[in-house]
Amino acid sequence: MASDFSCPRELAAADPVPVEISQPDAVRPLLLIADHGGNAVPAAMRGLGLSDADLSRHIAWDPGAAEVAAGLSEKLSATAVIAKYSRLIADPNRPLGDAACMPKVSDGTDIPANHHITADERARRAALFYWPYHTAVDAETARLRQVGHAPMIVAIHSFTPDYQDEDRPWHIGVMSAADRRLAEALLQALRARGDLEVGDNQPYSGVDLGYSIRLHGSTQGLAHAQIEIRQDLLADAKGIARWIKILAEILTPLLDDVALQTIEFY
Repeated sequence: MASDFSCPRELAAADPVPVEISQPDAVRPLLLIADHGGNAVPAAMRGLGLSDADLSRHIAWDPGAAEVAAGLSEKLSATAVIAKYSRLIADPNRPLGDAACMPKVSDGTDIPANHHITADERARRAALFYWPYHTAVDAETARLRQVGHAPMIVAIHSFTPDYQDEDRPWHIGVMSAADRRLAEALLQALRARGDLEVGDNQPYSGVDLGYSIRLHGSTQGLAHAQIEIRQDLLADAKGIARWIKILAEILTPLLDDVALQTIEFY
C-alpha cells in the first residue's frame, strides 16, 4: 500500500535538510542550481520501496551534479542551490501536475511509493521537498538582483552514457529554448576546446524539458541554460575535478558579458 511509504508532515531530526546553499553571500552574476543533486529519502518513507542499488542509479538523482555545482560555486565564488532529496519523491525539474514529477515507473523500474498517491500526500511532498528548493532559487535570484547583479541561471545535470540501447556520444550537452544567449556562448566556448563532443539540445531538448531553467530563467528574463555532463565522466574525484576546471574556465569570461546580465523577456 502507498501508505507504507507515506511522506511525513515534517522531517525527522536525522533527515537531511532539503536544500543546500553553497556560497550564500556571493555576489557574482551567476546562480548555479542542481535540481537532481541528491538521492536522500526521509526515513519515514522507507526508501520508497526501492533497494539501495536502485536509489544509487540515475533514476533517483544525477550522480556527480551536486559535486560539480558545489565545486564550481567555490572556485568561482558564486552561489549554488542544490536539491538534496531524490527526484523520485517530487522532481523539481518537472511541473507538479506532470506525471513524471512523481513517476510510477522510471526507466523500467517500478516505484512502489508512487502508486496511488493521494492529494494530501502530493501536498506534503510538495511542501517538504519541491517548494523549498524553488523558493531558495527565487530567494537567491532576488538577493543577487537587489545588489545589482542580474544572474545567469546555470543548471547542472548529468546523463547516462546510453539509454534504451542507444549510445550517447556527447561528453556534454547544453539545453536551451527561446533564449539562446547563454547557450550559444557556452556552445562556442566548449567547441573551441577541440577535445569535446558537444551536444546542442542533446541528449535532451530544452524546448521539451528544462522546467527549472524556464521557471527561474525565462520567466524572469534572465540568461539561462542547462548543462548535462555524461555520468561516466563524473565517476570519480578526478573526473569531477576536471569538469569543474573546464566549466570554470568557460564561465569566468561570461561573468563580465553585459549582454548576459541584461534582462530580456520572451
